Amino acid sequence: MSPRLQRIKLRMMKFSYTILHIPGKELFAADALSRNPQKFPYKREELEAKIDAFIQMITSSLPASSRRLDELRVAQLKDETCQKLTDYVLKGWPSKKEVDTLCAPYWQNRYEISVQDGLLMRGCKIIIPKSHQAEVLNQIHEGHLGITKCRARARYSVYWPGISKVIEEKIKSCTACIQESSNRHQPLIPERPWEVLGLDLFKYKNS
Repeated sequence: MSPRLQRIKLRMMKFSYTILHIPGKELFAADALSRNPQKFPYKREELEAKIDAFIQMITSSLPASSRRLDELRVAQLKDETCQKLTDYVLKGWPSKKEVDTLCAPYWQNRYEISVQDGLLMRGCKIIIPKSHQAEVLNQIHEGHLGITKCRARARYSVYWPGISKVIEEKIKSCTACIQESSNRHQPLIPERPWEVLGLDLFKYKNS
C-alpha cells in the first residue's frame, strides 16, 4: 500500500466503513471537489504532527481509563501473539505462507493493524490479548444485553479474531439470559371487542 493510501487509511480509522469500487463508466455524478488539488500542501513535519495529534485523539477517546489502558499495554507485551503482531507491524508482514500460525487469523486485516501510543490496535479498536478476553467479554455482556447490542458495544472499542462468534456463544449459554427469555409470554388475545382496555394515566402540575 502506498504511503498516500496509508495516510488516508489512518485518517479514516475512527469510522466504520466498507470500501466499494464503482467503475468510472457507472459514475454519473461529478467528483470535481475530491480531485481539486491543494494550493499549499502540508510540509512533512506538519503532516506528521497532524497524524500524531490524530493518534492521541484516538487513544484518548477510547472507553477505558488510563490505568486500564496501561494494564492492556503490559498484557500485550506479555502475550506471544501480540508480540509477533507488533514485530510484523514494525518490520513488515511476511507472505501469507510464512506468517506465524498465531498471527494467521489477523492476516486479512494486516493493513489495519498498527501500534498507537504503545497499544496494538486494529483501526480504532484495541486488540485484546488472550489473558484479558474473558474479562472483556463479561464487561461487554454486563447488563445482559442481547447479541446485537453486545456486538455493537464491542464493534468500536475492542477486537480479537472470532469475537462476534464468541459473543453469540456467551449470550446463548448465559443462565440469566436463558431464564429471562423463557419467562416471556405472548400477550393474551381478546376474544371479543372491549374485553381488554388500556389506559395511560398521567399528572401534570398536580392536576
